[in-house]
Amino acid sequence: MPDGTVKDQQWWEDYFGPGGSWERNGGRRQTRRFAEEFTKRLEVDPLGNFSILDAGCALGDAISHFSTVFPNASLYGIDFSETAIGRCRSELKNVGHFDVADIGSIHGHYDIIYCSNTLEHFPDYENKARTLVRHCARLCILVPYGELREGRPLSPCPREHHQHTFDLHSFGFLVDEGLARSIRTFVFSCPGAWGWESPWKRRREALKNIFRPLLGRPKVMEPLQIFYDIKIGQ
Repeated sequence: MPDGTVKDQQWWEDYFGPGGSWERNGGRRQTRRFAEEFTKRLEVDPLGNFSILDAGCALGDAISHFSTVFPNASLYGIDFSETAIGRCRSELKNVGHFDVADIGSIHGHYDIIYCSNTLEHFPDYENKARTLVRHCARLCILVPYGELREGRPLSPCPREHHQHTFDLHSFGFLVDEGLARSIRTFVFSCPGAWGWESPWKRRREALKNIFRPLLGRPKVMEPLQIFYDIKIGQ
C-alpha cells in the first residue's frame, strides 16, 4: 500500500499497472480475502437477482469473487484509476461493468454498494458515506477496526495513510440524520489481508503484551476489520 503522502494521478496509474506496487504488495490477494470474509457475513439469497457496486474496485478481485458466490447478481465496479478500470474491462469483460469514477461521481441506484478498505483514507469519510447512501438500498462498508498509532486513536493527517480510528458507532450518524434505518456490525480478523496468520502469532504477542507496559511500550493488538451493514429506507 502507498505510504500516505499525496500522490499524483500518474503515480496511481503506475501503481495499478501490470507488475506495479499494488500487485507486488499483495493487493489482489488482500482484496479477495476481504471479499471472502464479507460474503460469509452478508445475509442475502446467494441466488437472488440484485445489483452490487464495488466502490473502489481496484483490479476487480472482489467482483470476480462475487461472480462465483452470487451467480445471478449484476456486478459493477468503479475506480478513479483509468489503468485499473482498463484492466478490469480486459480481464473481467464477461463478469461485470466497470467505469472510471470516484465516490462523488457515482450515478444510478444499486441494491448494494460494497466499499472495502477505502473510507479510512479520507479525512471526510462521513461525507463520503452520506454520498454513498443516496445511491443504494444497502451500504456495506469494511474498514480497519480500532486501529491505533503509537497507542493512540488516529486523527486526520496528510502524511499518514489511514485517517481515522473506527469503532462500533462510527457510522451511527447516518441513523441519527435519518439517512439510514439500521446498522449491524461484525468485527473479525482477516488473516492474509488484515490480521495475524496463525494462532502462534497471537500467543506470542499476548506474551509480549505482558511485558510491554513494564517497558513503557503500548500493547500490540491484532489488526481487525469491522463490517457495517447499513440498511437505508423502509
